[in-house]
Amino acid sequence: MAEVPPALTSEPASGRRISREIQAEERRRQLLDRMTKVFAKRGYRAATVTDLLAGAKIGMGAFYEEFEGKEDCFVAVYDRVLERAEAQLAAAMTEGGADDWTAQVSAGLAAVIRFVAEDPLAAKVVLLEAQTGGPAALERHRKVVAEVASFLARGRDEGAPGKRLPEDFEESTASGLLWLLQTKVARGEIGDPDELHREMLKVVLEPFLGPARTKRAIENTR
Repeated sequence: MAEVPPALTSEPASGRRISREIQAEERRRQLLDRMTKVFAKRGYRAATVTDLLAGAKIGMGAFYEEFEGKEDCFVAVYDRVLERAEAQLAAAMTEGGADDWTAQVSAGLAAVIRFVAEDPLAAKVVLLEAQTGGPAALERHRKVVAEVASFLARGRDEGAPGKRLPEDFEESTASGLLWLLQTKVARGEIGDPDELHREMLKVVLEPFLGPARTKRAIENTR
């Protein structure tokens, strides 16, 4: 059967371009998802380009069409995982209460724990491997810590205790939360998600709200 000339097709050229772009984006997402498993299982330092080619089922030429090298590939994988996690986090926090910081903290922590529990390989990439994935990945990790700290800083307006906290308290807390998750992921188990949620919620809320209000907030999550 002869191919119909593009000018006679019902779909405009712009629509075909959009369709091709969507397909290309989806192929890239699938590629990054497969490479996530390689970095998580082998570790950034041990993983080779050959490992990535085998895991993603692509050739050398296709790899270098997409990435400059292993470090560039890892940064793309990191961004892909973070994009997924942030989407779940944003949805959970919106549902948790648009203007209620305490509710957002609770919903956000629950979403992060759920993401780690449901996709431990992806969690390993952003929590454990990012710090050895080169300067660009490390800078992204630091940015995440800074963003978490900025959100936590809103807690200073929630109660009198928060107003007396040290200047760098939020950054230390954000780093501590990530360290706790790193420890869980490194051990290969998240444990009881509800218990971990209560533990992390107490760490975050009590310095800002005080023990009594924190206790009530935790009880409301059960």
